[in-house]
Amino acid sequence: MEITILCAQITLLYANVSPDDILLKQKLDSLQANHPNLKVFYTVDNPTKNWKGGVGYVSKDMALKGLPLPADDTLILVCGPPGMMEHVSGGKAPDWSQGEVKGILKELGFTEQMVFKF
Repeated sequence: MEITILCAQITLLYANVSPDDILLKQKLDSLQANHPNLKVFYTVDNPTKNWKGGVGYVSKDMALKGLPLPADDTLILVCGPPGMMEHVSGGKAPDWSQGEVKGILKELGFTEQMVFKF
């Protein structure tokens, strides 16, 4: 499979329970090594002894370090279990529309036009 990444800056903040739970880690690492406009940040709840990535739930500090600043040309895509969604971006509305931006992303100044929730 060949993947082409355009000129956009792409950042993936990827949270998992443990390093063994990170799907496609080797592929993501390879893509990052070959595409300077792609940055991947991993965080896990249960690190192994040799783990070199982030530890814990996605935090405001992680978002500040890894994500771009709010801007008209920035789009943050968020997916995950309901608790994580509430913490990071707020969940979708009861009618499954995007709903209000809440959580970490709201604290950082992201607007509804800058956030898409899956």
